[in-house]
Amino acid sequence: MLAAAQSVDTLRSKPFEQYWTKPRFVPKVGVGVQDAAFAEVGIQYHQIFVHPLSLASAGPYLTFDGIVLDDDFILGPKLGYEFTAGLVGVAADFTYYTDFDRESVVFTPKVGISILGFVNLFYGRNFVLSEDAFKSISQSRFSLVFNINRDYFDLREAKRK
Repeated sequence: MLAAAQSVDTLRSKPFEQYWTKPRFVPKVGVGVQDAAFAEVGIQYHQIFVHPLSLASAGPYLTFDGIVLDDDFILGPKLGYEFTAGLVGVAADFTYYTDFDRESVVFTPKVGISILGFVNLFYGRNFVLSEDAFKSISQSRFSLVFNINRDYFDLREAKRK
């Protein structure tokens, strides 16, 4: 009598499993408005928390704001951290704005709605930390940002932490 049994479970994920995906560098792009419209481009070291009820995401980012107003071009390298859970997101960053003649450092905490960390609509409050401030950088800002992590498209196959 021959009997064969499979001793290893080949099912990769269980229905109520919780896990973090392995962090990866992903493109981060967005647009926004303060006194002037701006574009944001950069990278985020992004990871996703998979939970049976929802998704969360977290990670530090390095992006650049580009603001064009009249004949002025202002560049703003930005370093920050973002966390989202389901439909809520929070972030904070430091931005060094310069037009290559003047400079200003700004701290911006943000809060808003999120679509599972993939798309975020944030309201931020700019706090100028230097003596000089640009007129086109107001106290309030709205931004729409996309974290383009390919793990969102196949979470079951994503590498796990």
